[in-house]
Amino acid sequence: MGVVLVSQRGGTKVVTPTAVLHKVDLIASVDGINLDAAWSQDGKVTSGGAARLSLDDLRTLTILEGTMTAEFGDVQPCTDFVTPNACVLFADMLGEAVVWFALVSADTATPREFVTLPGLIDMQNNGNEGILRNGWIVNLASPVKRNCEKEDGDTSSLRDFITRFPDTKSSAVVNLLTDNVVSVKCL
Repeated sequence: MGVVLVSQRGGTKVVTPTAVLHKVDLIASVDGINLDAAWSQDGKVTSGGAARLSLDDLRTLTILEGTMTAEFGDVQPCTDFVTPNACVLFADMLGEAVVWFALVSADTATPREFVTLPGLIDMQNNGNEGILRNGWIVNLASPVKRNCEKEDGDTSSLRDFITRFPDTKSSAVVNLLTDNVVSVKCL
């Protein structure tokens, strides 16, 4: 588990992800899901067989029994395995194999375009990757749009935004066409 120090006025605040860090290598809208009869993603690993996902880029991906599953925290897990594009896949890959994954509910207004996730608590890899408060590491667009209508919401950079609106004070929006965080919003 990583620890992130965030400097604030009046001291330093420690912000930690709520789970083990997982690098997200693949983000995709899921067109269809075919599950073995007893398949389950409850717990820390899948059980009861395999899941085959048809992705929006025309690939088919198989999640085998025993694959690690996400701890969702404040992210809405997808349970609608019937409606096309109701789920978005976030996966840590090793070649073509899924090592860890999360099936997240797509945003209802723009299910094939965007999905909203917890806010950023840090950046790494020279600002190319962001760490979400749930421990997921995702790619960042350049630049990431900062949206805040608060009186004190003007920020000079993404780093300044993360410092001023860490943890539960913001959300991040992932573009499903570019597979990266394109905007952050203070709450």
